Amino acid sequence: MSRVVTTGAQGGQTPNRREINDLISDDKQFSLYIQALTLIQSKKQSDTFSHFSISGIHGQPFVRWEGAGGTTAVPGSEFGGYCTHGSVLFPTWHRPYVALYEQVMQTHALNIAKHYQVDTDSWRTAAENLRAPYWDWATPDNIIPPPEIISLQTVSITTFDGSTIPVMNPLYQYKFHPIEETFYPPFKLWQNTLRHPNPPGSPDATTDVQDLRDHLSSIQSDVTGGTWRLLTQVTDWNEFSNHTPNDGGSAINSLEAIHDNIHTHTGWGGHMGNTYVAGFDPIFFLHHANVDRILSLWAAINPGVWVTSAPAEGGTWTISGNDTIDSNTGTSGKTSLAKSI
Repeated sequence: MSRVVTTGAQGGQTPNRREINDLISDDKQFSLYIQALTLIQSKKQSDTFSHFSISGIHGQPFVRWEGAGGTTAVPGSEFGGYCTHGSVLFPTWHRPYVALYEQVMQTHALNIAKHYQVDTDSWRTAAENLRAPYWDWATPDNIIPPPEIISLQTVSITTFDGSTIPVMNPLYQYKFHPIEETFYPPFKLWQNTLRHPNPPGSPDATTDVQDLRDHLSSIQSDVTGGTWRLLTQVTDWNEFSNHTPNDGGSAINSLEAIHDNIHTHTGWGGHMGNTYVAGFDPIFFLHHANVDRILSLWAAINPGVWVTSAPAEGGTWTISGNDTIDSNTGTSGKTSLAKSI
């Protein structure tokens, strides 16, 4: 079986990823980004590079993705998805995962740019330099995402002839087509992703945007302060990487613990708050692009410090919960998703 090679986005002038508010202010890149996400989400869910398929790598529907691992989860695994949580591989597993989504998104953007009939060179350049944006929840007063992420069901973009048109907003929610029957309740009841569902657990629930804003606002100081301490005081990989105390990690101020707080308060009974289905919410990849950014910042501050050996902490589709994992996991004798993509 062929393997998917994850390279991340290619071309352009090797730009940094942009904060989402900054990207929104760039009409060309935002227009390309919205159209690319719409195409990914509209693909048949069985398509390898559909939003459903890529998002499903993280957790449910607990199926093999493109030949990574066996036809069932390895013996001794307590989790049927591929993502590593509560272990030293948490930051580094999610890096190629975000890069895969970024790669697929930019491939669509490059093709979309070819159809523009005005200012053609600048549209091509915008696509070449487009990268997955991040949601910088650590900067003071920036934890509440812009309306284009959490409240606007339609957004305006510039189309091929230079005119401005409203389109459905793929960042607001993902609509399942069809709903995945193996999801656990209440998620199997909901045709689209929800944040702060109201009424909670109801088949008729909708996203409560004000409750989302209130919850995120209430944790801004904790998230900002925790990120600052993480970057300035933590120098050990185990403590930095994950939230499992008996693994040497920190349940309070590790990268994963800060990440968990964002997941919890963004989802609050909705998809982002549940590891099994979090990947389906479009905000997931903006969140994890920022997690990846903080990993890069910390690594630059702490050169030479990298993944250490530790227990697998429950395992994944390809890693037994009884395994000891380190920076070589998946490169010799064990096929992990990180190797396969």
